[in-house]
Formats: sequence, structure tokens, C-alpha cells
Amino acid sequence: MVHIRPFPGLRYNPQQVTDMEAVVAPPYDVISAAEQQALHEKSPYNVVRLILGLKQPSDSESQNVYTRAHETLEAWREAGVLTAESQPAFYAYSQQWDGLERRGIIAAMQLEDYESGQVLPHEYTLGGPKADRLALMKATGTVLSPIFCLYHDPEKRLEAMLFEVPPAVKPLEVYDHDRVFHRFWPVIDAQQVDAIQTLLADKAALIADGHHRYETAVAYSQWRREQDGQQGAPKGSLPCDYTMAFFTNMADEGLKVYPTHRVFDSLPQGWTAESLLQAMAESFEPVSEEKALFWVQHGTGPKQAFGLKASADLSGIPEALRPLDVAILDALVFQGILKQAANELKQQGHLHFVRDEQEVLDSLKQGALVFWVHAPDVDEVRRICESGLRMPQKSTYFYPKLLSGLVMYYYGTHPLAPGQASWLQSKTGAGRA
Repeated sequence: MVHIRPFPGLRYNPQQVTDMEAVVAPPYDVISAAEQQALHEKSPYNVVRLILGLKQPSDSESQNVYTRAHETLEAWREAGVLTAESQPAFYAYSQQWDGLERRGIIAAMQLEDYESGQVLPHEYTLGGPKADRLALMKATGTVLSPIFCLYHDPEKRLEAMLFEVPPAVKPLEVYDHDRVFHRFWPVIDAQQVDAIQTLLADKAALIADGHHRYETAVAYSQWRREQDGQQGAPKGSLPCDYTMAFFTNMADEGLKVYPTHRVFDSLPQGWTAESLLQAMAESFEPVSEEKALFWVQHGTGPKQAFGLKASADLSGIPEALRPLDVAILDALVFQGILKQAANELKQQGHLHFVRDEQEVLDSLKQGALVFWVHAPDVDEVRRICESGLRMPQKSTYFYPKLLSGLVMYYYGTHPLAPGQASWLQSKTGAGRA
């Protein structure tokens, strides 16, 4: 069972911030360098100044993006730009785009080890992004953006309770840069709060997006307990035992998963597109469109559908993962032929995970080799996670992304000065995904 509770969210004060579109931002890990600069220039109160501050040439262990985030957050709180909700709340949140709507709630979720089976990951994580996010959490004492979780309720009880009746308060409404329409409001009615907690009490939470931030929150909770001398406090009794999470129903028609394509701007030394395709002929063969496992396209050439040969050796792939084209590509092409995992190829600058179709097409014009893949089915994701397995990295893309800046979960910063290296316990060069 997953334990959730309402919390007094830290939010922009509408009396001081009248244009919410100027202060919200996408999640930090999808913000390009150009978007990062543009968001900084958009408003002196844009949340990007907290989640992804600009580095300066003079940065040091005592003055850097993390200490500036701390100083900015505390200055905004002191000036009343950010204010805490008057009482604990859940937050109803819907997103509308292309005739679809995805609905759910934001709550404080108790942190659990994956082994408990209460919180299920669906992919593996990397060390660099976690070091970066941990340094930021230590500096700000705040969960700045929600992770994205799925639960399963075919009866759609939460949707009927919150979204098929008029809200008790006027929702905050804002468009993002993709023209997705976001509606957001606090839920404080005691009966609704109890009903939401009861509804999710017998559910497992599957992390759809935000694995790095979830594991960072677990590490922060352990660190904070040690710093505060609270190692013996009962589980779930401290604010740092929780993180902020958005929950949406796997049965919601608005929950869509999109593919993340594999794009090679270059290949490892000794390989060409032609030689790689020749090596692939041992396990793969051209097929008709309706039988495509994946598609391959080189530059402006034609897109060719490929399927598995009957002789292909899948023994190294767990049976539950065999329906996934990305799992087969990882095992038979990247590791089987190129002898490198996808993440190694990415770190070397050869491979990129690209969600945007136009970006893929632009890469093809530059001579890229592209593996076009399918989007996995939501039920397929659930089945794999419940089996105890994880999917290859960047197997799923849940769109639209959750906005940062609608609400934050403030623990309160640790009394040690954040400029001290012993407090941050992280070099300023910690990277992001």
C-alpha cells in the first residue's frame, strides 16, 4: 500500500505574481540550454532559477547554482513571493491537449525502498543526475517538482470525485510553451481528503517519470535524519520521510505514452551504417509495415521496417521484456553487435534518445542513423514492473510533462550554512541528464 497525505504547499502568491505563465517551467531535465536562458530572462521569479540555475565562471564550493537556489528561495519566501498554503491540501491537476485530458492529484507520498513493492520503478538511473539533485535538495530543503506516479483503478473513482463536479475553489489556469492547458486547485474538504487516502491505500505506485528525483529524495531523507539526530524517529513521522508526487490513473483515457527514438549522430570507430546493417542481418530481416518490430532510416534514405528472424537468439532477454523493441535493440544491436550498452554509447556522444519527431527528421537531414521505435502500452509497462523487472532507459515518454512552479513541498532548510562544502557534500560540477 502507498501512504499519502495532504501537505501545506509552497505556492506563488497571486497578489505578487499575476502572470503564472511567466514563472512556471518544464521539468529541469527537458530544458535545453537555450530554454534555460530564455526562462531566466522571462521573469525574475521564474522557477528555473531554483530548479536549474545558470552557472557562473566565478562559481566555487561556497557560491554556486545550489547556494543561489537557497538564497533565491529564502528571499522569495521572505518577500511573500512564495507563501505556504494555510492548511494541508491535496492538489487536483488536469492537463488538456489535442482533445485529450489527463487528470490526477499531487500529494505527499511516503518514501519506500523499492524492495517493499509499494513503489515500483520502471527504469534504471544514473549517478550524475542524482548527485546534482541531492545537492539542490540539501541547499533548498525543498521538493521543487513532483515525480510522476501511476496507480490502477478501473472504476475511476478519483476522477468522478474531483473532475466531474465543479471545483470548490477557482482553479489556477495556465498554458505552457506547448500550449497545453493546465488546471490546478487545492482539495481541503475533509471527506474528499479521507476518500483519496482510502482510494490509494491499497494501490502500488509505479514511477512513470522522476526516478532520479525519487531516489534522491530517499537519500535526502536518510541524510536529513542523520543531520537532525532523528535516526530513531518512527518511519513516516518526519516531513523528510515524504516526497511530492503526482498520481494519475492507468485507466484514464488521457494517459498516453509516446516513443523515444534512438538516433546515432555517429557510430563507434570501425563501424558505418552499412556495416552495422549487414551485421544486423544475422538476427533481423526486412518486413512489411504491419509486421515491423522497429524501423531503420539512414539520412534522407527510405525508412525500412525490420522484424526478427526465427533464428534470432533472445535467450539473454527476460521473457517479459521480449515484446519491447527497445529491449531487443539494446540486447542484440547495441550490446550484441556494438558491444556497448546504450548509456555508454550516449556518454560517448554517439547515441541520443529523441522524443520529438521533428528533431529526429532534422537529425536525418544531417546524416543520422535512426532506429524508430514503438511506444509501449501502459498495461505492458505495468506488467513488466509488477514482475520485478525494469525496462531499458528511455523506453517511455509520458506527455505532457508536469509543470514546475505550481506547488512545492518545503521541508525547511538545515541550519548549517549552505555555502559550507561539508553541508552540500557535492561538487559544483554535478551534472544533469
